[in-house]
Amino acid sequence: MRKETPEIVRQAREAAAVKPGCGFNRLVNRNGKLYYEAVPTVQKDLKATILSELPQERSAASRDIPFSEVISGNASVDSFVAQLSPEELDQLTHGHGKMNFCYGISGNAGAFSGVTEALRKHGIPAMITADGPSGIRIRRTVSLLPCGTALASSFNQEGVERLYGLVSREMDPFGIHMLLAPGMNIHRNPLCGRNFEYYSEDPYLTGKIAAAAIRGIQSTGRSACPKHFACNNQETRRNRNDSQVSERALWEIYLKGFEIAIRESNPLAIMTSYNKVNGVWSHYHYELVTQILRQEWGYQGLVITDWWMQESDSPEFPQLRNDAYRIRAQVDVLMPGEVGKKNDPKAHTLVDSLADPGGVTLAEAQRCAANVLRFILKIEGVRENA
Repeated sequence: MRKETPEIVRQAREAAAVKPGCGFNRLVNRNGKLYYEAVPTVQKDLKATILSELPQERSAASRDIPFSEVISGNASVDSFVAQLSPEELDQLTHGHGKMNFCYGISGNAGAFSGVTEALRKHGIPAMITADGPSGIRIRRTVSLLPCGTALASSFNQEGVERLYGLVSREMDPFGIHMLLAPGMNIHRNPLCGRNFEYYSEDPYLTGKIAAAAIRGIQSTGRSACPKHFACNNQETRRNRNDSQVSERALWEIYLKGFEIAIRESNPLAIMTSYNKVNGVWSHYHYELVTQILRQEWGYQGLVITDWWMQESDSPEFPQLRNDAYRIRAQVDVLMPGEVGKKNDPKAHTLVDSLADPGGVTLAEAQRCAANVLRFILKIEGVRENA
């Protein structure tokens, strides 16, 4: 029998690999034989990679530009962002501080963008969010949907898309811009406390059904927000758990559904998970968010945290922690807006970091702010005049 030559169908650079000292053995199949081998660990210098990819600072225009000019197409997002102060950039990259924003429908999950007086003076509107995967969760009577597992069991992409299209129409009179759905983590274990929200143990089915749900939600100018990116496959200690996973399993199982959904439905937003992935909290994970999501998959939308985040320092850049660490990863918005406990001196805001030698750069803050504003333009149905 003639031996077939392997065909390379895709190449991706190393990202989110297991760290040295945290390795484990994995079961592999080589030429029909099963055996265990050590999982590959990190080989690249992440710090050098990040430094080589830092963005350039935007140049300010010679006059003040109201956001209405960006909406009308007479000014670009970059020129508008360049005029914002560090304090305003900080405000744009936070939600308003708690759930149930006062300007939104009662029971909303929170808001971001125009949530301060300073931002509203620029003409930036607030974006209202609401849970969730089985219908809109607010303090009103709304339609209740079958759970995610039931919908995926239908294998009916067209039906799921039509169903969520009706949900999108229901969002409109309530003034809801973003539905925090679909939930699409993998059914890794039947004991996961939110399996009912998720679709399947199969990443292909998960991606296809999620893509249909996203297309439905976004069919009337609203935004979906698939979650939780990535490897949030248990509820017990979900904000303390460290998902240790090989790159191959990560790409082929835990990320594949997200990749399919992003390529086939282009969600306007995506939510990070609570847990760590190979030692790094997802909301600080440069390799997950910038390198895989944005660079490998070409995603250009908004990235928000799950509600609240963990305090942490960057191992590559000890000057970076919390907000600055998140912004370097290009996680655009902290929801619902607080860092640790109220008035916590360890919060270390974006403004604090900008003043530190070796802290986050103004260009990085501008990049996240621009992602927020481009989200608003998409909701407003505006094509940016870049």
